[in-house]
Amino acid sequence: MLQGYAHSGNLEKMEKTYELVKNCVNDQKVQLIRTMICAYYKSSNTDRISKIEKLTTLIPEDDYRPWLNVLLIKTYVQENLLEGMEKSIRKAFEQKTIVMLVDVMRSIIRTYFRSNALDSLTNFVKEAENLGWRICRSLYHCKMVMHSSQNCLEEMENVLEEMEKCNLDPMKKTFLIMYKANSKWGRRSKLERLLGTMCKHGFEIPLDALSS
Repeated sequence: MLQGYAHSGNLEKMEKTYELVKNCVNDQKVQLIRTMICAYYKSSNTDRISKIEKLTTLIPEDDYRPWLNVLLIKTYVQENLLEGMEKSIRKAFEQKTIVMLVDVMRSIIRTYFRSNALDSLTNFVKEAENLGWRICRSLYHCKMVMHSSQNCLEEMENVLEEMEKCNLDPMKKTFLIMYKANSKWGRRSKLERLLGTMCKHGFEIPLDALSS
């Protein structure tokens, strides 16, 4: 019954049933604990984070499941909770879990961006690269935008070298980020060279460059 209520998303009956059998579940039925965590993940329960965290304490340390840890990362991302997300990411790193899902990577990036956590993002990218996680341009584009917002334009340009090491060629969006950054901070000479590079790669020139 507990499993059925969890799968159907009936949290009220799931919780009532759990209260009746939780001693047995906590001691012997770890798979049901995971099922309940999944039910909370899929729900819009306002207290789901605290309930999920309470349930995870019941899972033995040696009973690690990569898919469940990724689910926890996604849950913290949905709630925009950087600390919880990073805790689950560290757990994944420690267990050598490799994440290859683009949507998960992009959601992690968005959380770092919303928190303006450039240093944390930089550390994450480095570790993710080393462990073979799915690396996408969005990671580097986010770093470039964040460097630009702090007027760290040399650091922004260095990101291109990082992309090259991962065999990621710059695309139109890459150059537009650099163009907007240099335009914002008044680096005219850099803008002219950048426009030449964009032409060389066959990318359209921004309209505001033509009118200036």
